[in-house]
Amino acid sequence: SSDVVTVGTTVRVQRDEDNKSYLYTIVGSEEADMSTGKISNLSPLGSALIGRKQGDMVTVSTPKGDIKYVIATLK
Repeated sequence: SSDVVTVGTTVRVQRDEDNKSYLYTIVGSEEADMSTGKISNLSPLGSALIGRKQGDMVTVSTPKGDIKYVIATLK
């Protein structure tokens, strides 16, 4: 379904703390390439986004603390 994030979805997320937005495509781990915006479905952010919908907020735990993202758009 195009209204939820799956492998192959391009998603724009907005980071809660600084209002910056980022465009990522969710791909399998073998295709992941951060320099081109392709993140693995197994990465912390990728796995947090899978199954979510536009407008949802996700929290990703990192070594520097939790980062909150809002899903702005899906393609």
